[in-house]
Amino acid sequence: MPDTLTISEQEIKQEALTVVEQAKVVKITDQATYDQACSLLLDQIKPFRKRWLEYWAAVKNPAYEAYQAIQKKFSEGDKPLEAAEKQVKTEISRWNEEQEKIRQEKQRQSEEAARLAEEEERLRIATMAEEAGATEEEVNSIVDSPITAVAPPVAPTYQKASGISTRENYKARVTDMKKLCQAIAKGIVPVTYVLPNQSALDARAKADKLTMNVPGVQPYNDPVVSGRSR
Repeated sequence: MPDTLTISEQEIKQEALTVVEQAKVVKITDQATYDQACSLLLDQIKPFRKRWLEYWAAVKNPAYEAYQAIQKKFSEGDKPLEAAEKQVKTEISRWNEEQEKIRQEKQRQSEEAARLAEEEERLRIATMAEEAGATEEEVNSIVDSPITAVAPPVAPTYQKASGISTRENYKARVTDMKKLCQAIAKGIVPVTYVLPNQSALDARAKADKLTMNVPGVQPYNDPVVSGRSR
């Protein structure tokens, strides 16, 4: 950065420092102090901010334009690759889900086969016990005892590639906003489950002002002081 700009930066910062200190002790109590505060705002603070903006614009604008040019070049190559990555990941996820459903179904069938096999074995033992002279209560006890058969885990249907992993990533999708709000009103779920549309509410407040009538919402005026340097 040129020395002239460096000196200008130091000068602006040094001059502005006195303005900052003055602003810290501003206390409006009458017309005179009000006029002083307005003068400080319009004649010093805003001009200093303008000078500071102009100073950095000479450095920031070219740098930002260079950044945008680099970012554009980067995006030209990366955007198609990003889309390709997303497409392949989606297909891998679909395949994983499909194969997991197949594995789960095989697991269910294996567990069902184990259960049936245990029931058949139990009936065989009960029949033998009955033929050996066991009482009806003893036979029923054998037949009605809890199922203990456990099927071994079914192996995955494919070999996962090294470097590829899938982790659970549960999310929630609102399907009925009215039902969710009703649940909040009843205290079933916390109010933090929804957020107000602040921009829409502010737009309504700007239009209706203090006549705004929305349940659970109170309009208020938050004045914005503006001024132009003289």
